[in-house]
Amino acid sequence: MKTAHVLILLVAVTLVAGVVDARDMALHIQSNGWAVLSTVLFSFLSFCWYRIDSEARRYRRSRWLNVGIVMLAIVAVPYYIARSRPAGQKSRALLRLAGFCVLLGAAGALGGIAYEWLGPSPI
Repeated sequence: MKTAHVLILLVAVTLVAGVVDARDMALHIQSNGWAVLSTVLFSFLSFCWYRIDSEARRYRRSRWLNVGIVMLAIVAVPYYIARSRPAGQKSRALLRLAGFCVLLGAAGALGGIAYEWLGPSPI
């Protein structure tokens, strides 16, 4: 598996999460099972990306960074990117990360919009 495959799966999970969240809001229900599953999937896929990327760059992963990627990715991923990229590529890599975060937000919103358009109409 390549990093691009993992990133596509992250976008897909976020898209589905947008659909499920919109459904839950429309039906006024709480789906704690989905919240747990989506969090586990997102953490697992984030760690898969980190593992593949760090092996490709021959970056030595520490135990605490491994834990950070799973538990607090919003802080650990930018830290990893800043540490693992050569001097001239750090800011570009961080900008790409920011762009990917915007893409994830758009995928979640698109999922919600798709549910509103295609979901059952209120009676």
